[in-house]
Amino acid sequence: MIDEETFSREAICFLSRHAGTRPAEVVRWGEGPEGLAIFHETTGDEEQREVAEAKRWQATRWRAGFGWICGPTKYGGRGLPASFDQLYRRLEADYAVADLSPLRIGLSTVGPSLVANGTEAQVRRFAVGIQAGETVACQLFSEPDAGSDLANVKTRAVRDGDVWILSGQKVWTSNAQFADIGLALARTDPEVPKHRGLTAFVVPMRSPGVDVRPIRQLTGGASFNEVFLDGVEVPDHLRVGSPGDGWRVAVSTLSAERAATGDRSHAMTARALRLLIAIARRYGKSDDPLVRQSLADIHARLEVARFHQLRVQSSTEEVADGPRRAADKLLLAGNLQAIGDAAARVLGPRVAADVGEWGTFAWSSWILGATGYRLGGGTDEVLKTMVAEKVLGLPRAS
Repeated sequence: MIDEETFSREAICFLSRHAGTRPAEVVRWGEGPEGLAIFHETTGDEEQREVAEAKRWQATRWRAGFGWICGPTKYGGRGLPASFDQLYRRLEADYAVADLSPLRIGLSTVGPSLVANGTEAQVRRFAVGIQAGETVACQLFSEPDAGSDLANVKTRAVRDGDVWILSGQKVWTSNAQFADIGLALARTDPEVPKHRGLTAFVVPMRSPGVDVRPIRQLTGGASFNEVFLDGVEVPDHLRVGSPGDGWRVAVSTLSAERAATGDRSHAMTARALRLLIAIARRYGKSDDPLVRQSLADIHARLEVARFHQLRVQSSTEEVADGPRRAADKLLLAGNLQAIGDAAARVLGPRVAADVGEWGTFAWSSWILGATGYRLGGGTDEVLKTMVAEKVLGLPRAS
């Protein structure tokens, strides 16, 4: 197997050929955009351009052997340990490459779930397509009455010969507006306990009966969608796992989602802390002991989150189980809120009144967006209960 030093040289050579180095970011008051939107929010032509650029860059990585570093070799991956993927991402962060946000759900959540739970044909067609930059995926799990209680899914899938007919509503679906496929959870047997009557499917998003509607958020953007399924026909060969096996598929998918949610946050939160320090200095609060303590607390929290994830990533799958990965998401949600609270304390009314002053009202987008992260990937309350019961061994909630 290749060693990390040789791998690093190969990666740097590849990156140098295809991208320039990213200039060091320096937070200077009043220069450039504040960059405080937690959720990626673009629409129309700009959104389509971002999707196309992300697919091109992922395809370039795939052809060079850096598109699926940990993936099985029989499907075109490198079959390397997770440490190599982490190493590559650290190296790539220094280069001005396309933002892969439009592909993130497929690469980090849907693709791994299909490898773990899908058929050989599903892996080769969809998981490989995702990793090669050809296929964009979304996740059709949450519903109006099945968010934290995901097993309460009411979308029905009724078998008709070799076809399943799906009808229902999904909500909070990122990237559905440009996705090629969705990994859906549907109820196939209403007569058994709710966890046992679910089945997962790959749903082609351009099928007749699929209706995607954007949801306008508090921040003004529309990062999420409602997806209505009205008699959507899905061939049985697109069923993932056995009928009634959907809960197991969902659990493995959510484990990957929670790990990915924490993973991509560290650069964003570190930058926000630098901007917080800048506004404290600008408004004469840098000597305030309460402000200084809150900034120090945030720095410590961010380091704890980073080190926790490094520990999880270096652990085996048996050790890094769902509840422990859930801690990544909990730490991120708490850190986003702590940063927003600190900004509000320093800025006071400036955070709520848009007077055109740089670095002030823009924090309202962060504060509102942070609320959403307490819900995505499982609400804080549900995940804390999971950690309490599964990790700390506390009695089950009544």
